[in-house]
Amino acid sequence: MTGEKDPLMKTPLCAALLFLFSAASALAYTDTGGRYTSGPAGYSGANLFAEWGNDNYYLRPSFNTYTSGLAGRRSTYSLGGGLDGERWSAGAEVSMTPQTGGYKNSGVYSDLLYNLPGDRGRNASFEYMNIGAFAGLTAHEDNYALSTSTTMMGGRRMGSVSALTSSFKLLQTDYGLSSSLKIYGLAASARFTKTAYNKNVTAEARQLPVDIGGIGTSGFPDTAISARLHATGLPLSPEAGYTKTSYLLGQPDSESLTFGLSVKAGSAKVSAGWEGFNPGGGAARSDYYSLGLNFSF
Repeated sequence: MTGEKDPLMKTPLCAALLFLFSAASALAYTDTGGRYTSGPAGYSGANLFAEWGNDNYYLRPSFNTYTSGLAGRRSTYSLGGGLDGERWSAGAEVSMTPQTGGYKNSGVYSDLLYNLPGDRGRNASFEYMNIGAFAGLTAHEDNYALSTSTTMMGGRRMGSVSALTSSFKLLQTDYGLSSSLKIYGLAASARFTKTAYNKNVTAEARQLPVDIGGIGTSGFPDTAISARLHATGLPLSPEAGYTKTSYLLGQPDSESLTFGLSVKAGSAKVSAGWEGFNPGGGAARSDYYSLGLNFSF
């Protein structure tokens, strides 16, 4: 039926945005910035964000977009927020990807962290450790299904045309566990994700676009593991990460390896990074390069 509303977007983002800007004047800090990424096959992506908050809560709108010679531009709008306590922290986010090439989605995400007790004094080597759980729900809609018909004009066959007949709708649920630790200025984190769907996916269903480390790829994810290390407090701070994702339908596992450097200059932080993406199955590896600039006030 035409005019049907997305079940995940019944609450307008406008109300959340109005609250965000009305509260901004009372917040204690502001972070804003962006990152540009380039890669093979004309890949070009950008991420922009702003965050306001204090020791107790934060609000964070963001915008992510990318395009390549293999696909049209796809953009995602997100709005997140959270509460930070001495022992517990909670966050939530809503997102929307407008229709591009027949595909669109909307999603909600939430997480809950427990901060383990410890000595967090100014001179303490152990700064924090937490464990958490998270879950997300994404509603996909892909107008992929086409039928072929033959047109006639003046008694002659004029060839075939494609006509849209149906759309493929799928609910994707992601859930998992996370943990992070910071000791002697070295921050480490790990994450495990399991994905479930509300129906069986088949090879006839067009692969859904997903992001791995910010790089657009395709597939029906099954499980994913990731780990990250970041040395903070250094004049030139290095970080590295690894992600491995398995897929349904016999698609080979993919791997992503990242490395980056960042440096602070007053209220600004400049960062540069590299990501090597291996789609698996003997396919060619790809290299992506990024440059970012953040400001803190």
